[in-house]
Amino acid sequence: MAEAKSTQNTSSRLSVKHCTTEIDGTEIFYREAGSSDAPVLLLPHGYPSSSFQFRNFIPVLADRWHLIAPDYPGFGYSDTPDQTHFNYTFEGYADFLERFTVAMNLTRYALYLHDYGSQIGLRLAMKDHDWSNGGLTGKS
Repeated sequence: MAEAKSTQNTSSRLSVKHCTTEIDGTEIFYREAGSSDAPVLLLPHGYPSSSFQFRNFIPVLADRWHLIAPDYPGFGYSDTPDQTHFNYTFEGYADFLERFTVAMNLTRYALYLHDYGSQIGLRLAMKDHDWSNGGLTGKS
């Protein structure tokens, strides 16, 4: 199982940390903020964007939520695996997001769904899981 490592050390829980983890041999970048004791809000990003789109959103909610915003493979600061090693479809990204939650040891979380990320998050939610605290939708 992949272990997350922080690439920026901050002392304030409201500060956004820039971190990486490895999933299936691909380095994945993610932003994280908030207390690890708070409810988790997973932020799948839109297209053609990355977790950067949440740069102002994350600090505003970090006093109430533990926020995690990954860059999908091929987006932002994450590696771009060869198409023979990664399925660049909504289903492939949903499978990636599921593996990301396992690597991050996320057993209960809410999803913020909007834009391109909604198609990925909905596919994850449709799988037979007992993980979700709920979902939030945003206008694209």
